[in-house]
Amino acid sequence: MALQIQKEALKKRSKKFLIFYGITFLVSWFVLYALIYFGNDRTLGQAWNIVTEIGGNILTHPIYWGILLVPYLLFLILKGLVTNYKKRGVKGLLIGFGWKIALPLLLFFGFKQGLQQYRLSESFDYTWDTSVENTSPTIRNLGALDNKQRGIHTFNITSNLEDIEKLKTHNFEWITLTPFIWQRQYNLPELGVPSEERFQETRKRYTKIKETCNQYGIHIMLKPHIWLRENIPGKWRSNIEMSDSESWNLWFDNYETTMLLYAELAEELGFEQFCIGTELESTVREKPEKWLSFIAKVKAVYTGKLTYAANWNVEYQEVPFWSELDYIGIQAYFPLSDHDSPSLDQLEKAWQPYLLEMQQLSEQFNKPILFTEMGYRSLKGTARTPWEWGSVSHWFSKISKREQYLCYESFFNTVWDQHWFGGIHIWEWQGSMTHGDNTSFSIEYKPTMNLVAKRFGSQ
Repeated sequence: MALQIQKEALKKRSKKFLIFYGITFLVSWFVLYALIYFGNDRTLGQAWNIVTEIGGNILTHPIYWGILLVPYLLFLILKGLVTNYKKRGVKGLLIGFGWKIALPLLLFFGFKQGLQQYRLSESFDYTWDTSVENTSPTIRNLGALDNKQRGIHTFNITSNLEDIEKLKTHNFEWITLTPFIWQRQYNLPELGVPSEERFQETRKRYTKIKETCNQYGIHIMLKPHIWLRENIPGKWRSNIEMSDSESWNLWFDNYETTMLLYAELAEELGFEQFCIGTELESTVREKPEKWLSFIAKVKAVYTGKLTYAANWNVEYQEVPFWSELDYIGIQAYFPLSDHDSPSLDQLEKAWQPYLLEMQQLSEQFNKPILFTEMGYRSLKGTARTPWEWGSVSHWFSKISKREQYLCYESFFNTVWDQHWFGGIHIWEWQGSMTHGDNTSFSIEYKPTMNLVAKRFGSQ
C-alpha cells in the first residue's frame, strides 16, 4: 500500500514537473520572439523567420535544456520556504532561507573567487606602450608599402561600431566578417539558405559597417563559415561527405546558392576580399571539379580579391585550385609546443619547418601566403593545441596572457617579415569585452593587443 502511494506521489510530481517545464519552454520562445521583434524594429514576419532559422541550433544545444530547469528549481526553493514559514513561522523562514539560499550562494561565490585567484596567479609584468598607437584619423595604409594585410575577425561589431576606430588606433587595416551557414549534420546536404528578410537585415548591418570602415580607410574580407548544428564526435566541417552523387550535387547547389548571395553582396557593398570557403577539406578532395566550377561562378559576380581558408595540418598543401585565387589561405593553428609554458626561443624554432613548407608552396604557385586565421587563447598550454575551441576544463584553467603574448611574438619574429607572406586575419575581436581576465581567443585588453599594434605599425 505504501509503495503504491509513493508511486502515485511520484507520478503526480512528474506530471507537475513536465507541465512546468513545458510552460517554461513556451515562455522562453515567446521571450526570444519578443526580443527579436521589439529589439531591432522588425515586422512580425521577419521576427518569425529569424526564430525559425536559429531555432534548430538552439534546440540541439544541451545548455538550453539545462537553463529551462532553473525556473523549476527556483519554484521548488520558493515552495520550500513557504512550507518552512507555515511550520515554524518567521524563524523557520529564516532558517530555510539560510540553508536553501544564503549558504549555497556563499559557497558558490567563495568557490568562484578562489578559482579566479588561482586562474590569475600567473606573474607577467607588462608595460603598455601607447606610442605605437595610430592617433591619426585614418589608417596609415602600411599594407600598400609592404603588401601585408593587417586584419582581425570581428564579432558583435554592429552594436559596437566605435570598436572600428579602436582597431584603426591599434594599426589594423582590415576586418573580417563571418556570417554562419547552418548545416544540420556533416553527411546531410541541406544548408540554411538565408531567407530574403534575414538577408536584407544582413545587408543593412553590413552597409553600416562598411560606411564606418570607409571613414577610417579600413578594408573588409567577407568569410562565410559553415557551422554544423549537431555535434557528432570526430565530425566537423572538414569531414563533410555525402553518400551518393545526388546528395553531393544537392550540397554543392545549396552551397553555391548561399555563397553567391554573399559574393554578390560583397561586390555590391565594395568589400575588398571574399573567402570562397573555410576548412571544407573533404569536399575539396572529393569534388575538385565542383570547386573549379564554383570559382568561375564567383568570378562572374565578384571582382575583388579571392582566397580559400585551408586547414593547417595537411589540407593547405593539397588544395588543387590555388592558381585560380589571389592568395593561398591558411587557417594557421600550427602546434608550437608539446608542453606548457614554452619559451620564446622554443616557439620560434617550432615555426621553422612550417616556414619551409609555406615558402615552397608560395613559390610553386607564385602566390602569397595569407593567414586567413591565426589565434591563441590566453591560456596555459595554448601553444600545444591552438585550434582547441573550448571545453569545460578551460573554466578551471590558469589564465596565461604571457603564453598568448609569446605565441604572437614568435609569429612576428619568424613569419611576418617573410617576402612570400601576405598578411594575417587574427582570431578574434569580440567587441563586447570589458577586461582581459579570461581564457578566450580575443586580444582585447591584453598585452597581445599592444604587441600587435607595435608590430603592425612597423615596416
